[in-house]
Amino acid sequence: MNTPDRAGGWNRRLTIAVIEKNRGPYWDMVNAGWRDAAERWGLDVVFEAPEYESVDDQVEAMRRHLAKGVDGLAFVATRESAFDTVVAEATGAGVPVVTFDLDAPGCGRALYVGMPTPVELGRQAGRLLAQRVPAGARVLAQTGSTNAHGAAGKLRGFREAMAEAGIEVVGGDDDGEHIDVAAANVRRLLAEYPDVAGCYGVYGYHAAVQAAAVEDAGRAGEVAIVGNDMLPETAAAIRRGSVFASIWIREYYFGYYAAAAIALAARLGTADALTLLGFAPAGLEGNQRRLQPQVITVDNLAEFEQWARARGVFERTAATANT
Repeated sequence: MNTPDRAGGWNRRLTIAVIEKNRGPYWDMVNAGWRDAAERWGLDVVFEAPEYESVDDQVEAMRRHLAKGVDGLAFVATRESAFDTVVAEATGAGVPVVTFDLDAPGCGRALYVGMPTPVELGRQAGRLLAQRVPAGARVLAQTGSTNAHGAAGKLRGFREAMAEAGIEVVGGDDDGEHIDVAAANVRRLLAEYPDVAGCYGVYGYHAAVQAAAVEDAGRAGEVAIVGNDMLPETAAAIRRGSVFASIWIREYYFGYYAAAAIALAARLGTADALTLLGFAPAGLEGNQRRLQPQVITVDNLAEFEQWARARGVFERTAATANT
């Protein structure tokens, strides 16, 4: 466990390295939370991520920032078993570590801030879609990765819910986190299975590319789409009726709360910070703050958009291509 650096006290600015799993509009929304928290709590946050999913690149980046002498380290655990050694190096050097978005409970990190279990999120999406399509129908699914445990868990949970509802799932293709590939995949699947009654995508960009494809096919309103996250394009598709619902996992707060926790750990020491926050300073695996998601439909979209406008979240989120 780290001990606080008393030299600069509470007025000393802290440098926090934030290592994410890939790049894209979703992370713009997460990082808006990090940046707002950094401004509030005196943090200099340095973001780094491979262009596409690469655990090796993440670990290399973590070691590089540790060598520079950061005050805290936060990362997205793309694979649960891949980070044990580098986290031990960090904590051994007195650097507090938190995970966000995806967790690796046994790696030695102090705290996780993120979503419910991916399997449960997938099951929730499946239950939503089952409300809109009848038993015996066919729906298509997409994912950006079959390697990331979060993506695999969501897809598995979705398939389980569909099986329970008597609904066939086609697709599930891995687009490698390439939005253009995702767009081509959904158009191919819609042509191959013209009777598709619904769509689900694991990644935030999927709902928007599915909505565009369904609209181009002249089937808007006929094919029910359930997505994850609330990118600006997803909100627009909900407003025009092309997406039925999206599960907002409140990703802005992954960054916001993780920043607050790591700032406290760097200033107080990890053990004292965890105690203050109501977590165990030993037996770290159970230290999880899982935020409850909210289902966004046309009925509560205005409320969500008001929240987003108040924080300038959409203005800080890059456009999703091919939508």
